[in-house]
Formats: sequence, C-alpha cells, structure tokens
Amino acid sequence: MGNKNIPQAEGEAAQHSESRAALAGYEAWKHALGQILREANAAAYRTKQQTLEHSVLELTKKLADDRFYLTVVGQFSRGKSTLMNAILGKDYLPSGIVPVTSAVTTVSYGTRERVILRYAESNLTREIWVHELADFITERANPGNRNRIAMAEVQVPVEILQRGFFFVDTPGLGSAVQENTATTLNFLPSADAIVFVTSCDAPLTAAELGYLRQCRSSVRQLFVVVNKMDLVPAEEMSRVIDFVKAKVVEELAEAEVRIYAVSARDALAARMNSDACHFEESGLAALEKDIVAYVTSHKQQDFLLQACDRAVEMLVGSGVGDQDALVARVEVLRGEIAQRATDRERPGSSAYEVAGNYQRSDSLLRLNCSVCDRIVDAVFDFLRTYQYDLCVSEEVQREHAEAGGFCAMHTWQYANLASPQGICSAYPRLLFRFSQDLLDLAEGRASHHARNGVSGPPVAAVENCPACQRAAAAGRRAIQELAAAFESAANTEKRPARHFCLTHLEEILRALRSTTIGKDILIHESETFRRVAENLQRYALKHEGRRSDLISEEEWQAPKQALTLLAGHRNVQPNPGRSRR
Repeated sequence: MGNKNIPQAEGEAAQHSESRAALAGYEAWKHALGQILREANAAAYRTKQQTLEHSVLELTKKLADDRFYLTVVGQFSRGKSTLMNAILGKDYLPSGIVPVTSAVTTVSYGTRERVILRYAESNLTREIWVHELADFITERANPGNRNRIAMAEVQVPVEILQRGFFFVDTPGLGSAVQENTATTLNFLPSADAIVFVTSCDAPLTAAELGYLRQCRSSVRQLFVVVNKMDLVPAEEMSRVIDFVKAKVVEELAEAEVRIYAVSARDALAARMNSDACHFEESGLAALEKDIVAYVTSHKQQDFLLQACDRAVEMLVGSGVGDQDALVARVEVLRGEIAQRATDRERPGSSAYEVAGNYQRSDSLLRLNCSVCDRIVDAVFDFLRTYQYDLCVSEEVQREHAEAGGFCAMHTWQYANLASPQGICSAYPRLLFRFSQDLLDLAEGRASHHARNGVSGPPVAAVENCPACQRAAAAGRRAIQELAAAFESAANTEKRPARHFCLTHLEEILRALRSTTIGKDILIHESETFRRVAENLQRYALKHEGRRSDLISEEEWQAPKQALTLLAGHRNVQPNPGRSRR
C-alpha cells in the first residue's frame, strides 16, 4: 500500500469507528435491558412468582436469540458470493461460473474459520475447513445436492458478524437446478432485509422483476445492487443505473428507490489490499453504510422498543418489591432508544454518513498476558530441574531450608511436579528447621512477631523463595525485551500482537521511551478490555436465556480472560520479588 492511501485509510478508520459505535450502542441497550430482567427475575424468585419468572425467561431468551438475517438474493452468476466476500474482506464463499447446490450458506461470527454442515432430516453435523466448502455446496462436487446438505454454516472472525449480523447466501434464482430457486424463495420469509443483486451486463430481466416482487413482499427493506460495474465504461454507468431504477420504480410502484452501483470484484481486491481509495470507488462503501444505518435503526425502533414495552407490561402490577424502580429504569432506557431512533431518521444524521470497514477481529481465545506467560514458563523450567535437585542433593536441601522453602503459591506448583517420594526426600530438613524455630519461639530464644496480641513464627518472605526470585528476573527480562520489540516496530505497519494484565501494563509503559507507542498500546488494551466485557455480557444473556448453544468459543473463554486481564496469571505473584508482609 502506497503513501497515497494513508489519508483515505485514516478517514475510513474514523468512519469504521463511528459505524462500530452505532452497533455497539444497540448492544449496550440490549444488555442494559438484560440487566433489568436479571433483577426482575431475582425479585420474582424471592416472592415465588413463577408466572413472572417464566415471562422474564421468555423475554430474556428473545434477547439472546437476537439475530439480523441479511439475505443476499439474485439470479445465477450475478456475483452474490463475491459481493459477500467483499463485505467480509476475504474469499470465504466459492464463486465462479459453477452454480451452488440447493443448500443455503450462512455466515456468522466464530473465533476461528470453520464450516458446520447440517444435513436434511438429520441432527448430524460435520465440521470442515472453509477452503473445503466448494467441495460440498457446488453442483460440480455435489450435483443435485445428492449429499442432502440442508445448510452450510460458515463461521469467521469478522467483527460485523459479532454485532448481530447473520449473512445468508442463497442459491441462484433461475438456474438449471429448479430446487435452487425453490430453496431461495422458501427462505425469504426468514429474512429481515434483502440485498437483491443484478448485473450491468444483463440488468433486471423479466424473470428478475418477478423475483424482485416476491422479495419486496417478504421484507420491509430491500437493497437493489447493480454489480459488475467494472465491465461498463464510466460514461454508460449512469445510463444503466437510470434504466434499472426506472424498472424498479415501475415494478414496485415506489417513488423512491435507491440503486447501488457496485463492483464487488474491485471492492474485494481493494479490501484485501487495504486500499481505501479504490474501495470507495468500488461503490460498496455506500451500500455498507446504508445497511448498517438500517440495521441499527430497525433494531432500535422495532426489536428493542417492543422488548421494553413487554418488560413494562410484565412488571406493572406484578407486586414485586422493586417494581416501580425497575419500571422507571425501563422507561428511561426506552426513551433513550426512541430518541436515538428519531435522530437517525433526520436527513444528514451520522447514521447515514458512516461506512463499514469491518476487518477481521483478532481472536481472543489465546488472550494471556505476554509477561505472565514468560514468568510462568521460566518458573516451570526452574521447578522442573530444581525439584529433582531438591530430592537428591543434601546441599540444595540445606539451602532450601535456610531460605524457609518456597512461598505458598510455589509450594503447590512444586507439588504438582514432584512425586510423593520426592517430597519425602526433600522436605524433612525444612520441617526440622521450623520445628526448632517454633521451639525456640516458645522458650523465648527467638525473635518473633505478634498479630492481634498473639505471638507467631516468622513467615518466609517472598524474596527468599527461589522460585519467586526466578520469576522476578524473568519478569524484568520480559519487560525489557517486549519494550524493545515495540520500539523497533514503531516505524513499521505491524505492531507486535501482545496483551498485558493491568500490573504488567503499568510496567511496560514505564519501560518505554516513546509516549506515542505507549498511547498505541493503551488504545489496543482498551479495545481488548471492551471486547472481553461485551463477551461477558453476551455469555450471561445467552446463558440466562437458555441458549447456551449460541455461545461462541470466545464467549466461553471470557470469564477466565476477564480475570486474567485484571489479575494476571493465577500462577504469577502480583509483584514478584516484593515481600508479602
């Protein structure tokens, strides 16, 4: 990517941030309502109101089930799959001149790339790699859908999908396989919005106009896309668009219909090359902008407002002790949602000015503190050899006893590696040492400390623990090496992919010479904390709505990840080398 694209890239990043904020705002309201329902359920349980508990559960389940089905429809070879790939930013779906089978392909969020195949009239599933998808859903590899695949669920780590989008790629209409058309038309009632794709080389045939009518009768929102605009000269583009618009207005009897001129092929190439300038020229940015604007507006006006109304209806007259306060909170939330929805309907509002540049989300499945990982590895390597030496060497046993042994945490880490025989050989000298210390303390021959007026034995400080000493050295070395890695990468496009717990984040910031690099790290960590917090909310809502089947791998890991970010690895002292006193 050349320097000429830097200003456009910065502008696109700002637009992406605003678009993401619009979708995040919807989720924030949804989880705020989920919290109110959580408290309502607790109040219903305390007062033994089973009917209210059931109603709260049903509404919570509806919130957990929330998905927006954006269905892409069009005749065979109009570029539907390429269009979806351009939105997703990668060639996930097979495209070309060979039609797909009568199976519907969906694309949803997943922490890793994979495909789940679901078979007709069967509960059996099969997991395959994304690059194997064409071997199961194309007529070339699966003619007539002889393998009876009902649906192929593609899961990929793309942020827009985590925000509630559920893309649906339907078989081509009017292909030689009649079942393909039937499958697509049968799926239309499940769609929330439809992207109808035609192409400039044969725009809106008579058959397409008939399909267009059926699409309009199924959904409130219809996006009409004229694809393959890269095939026509610039001077002919407006003529093609005017022709399509006239046909759509005539067929649907609607005065205002927006037509989107797009080159999905150019958009995909631009997105994969991070070329913001050519992506804008492809026409896809305008389509994405309006899709995001409609989804957030649609959800706020219809789904969330209806959910708020239902919550008030359940709570009013329920008699639970917190009834008035809960109802008041729902009403405040409802007012905020309604006001935002009104703002978005105003001409020129920001919702209609954003463009979605939804890149791949870095998977959080392996989210660990980079410093903690170095410390854990160093301590493990030390204990692996030290436990043997402690078992067979009298000198090591003597030094270990004089130091007061390991701290409590490293004592149990040692125990996980040592055998009972090893412990029996290694620890008598240490216990004899403390036996004598306790006797000396009892007879007044040793210094002691008192807590709450009660004398007790001296407790070994963390700095005397040999494992803590190794951990502290490993931590200092890791901070220095990671700080150097960040500074050496400062003038490159790729920043090292690192995460830090709060304790080691402070230390890495102190070790950096550049405040600019520190700012970048803080922004990255802020994003990580936000994503984990959202995953916690999604997990809780889906669990309470009894839809654990919808919980993603990333959401399953969120509880552990949250504690890791806050407190570091469980086998790392918060401040290695400092005394516990």
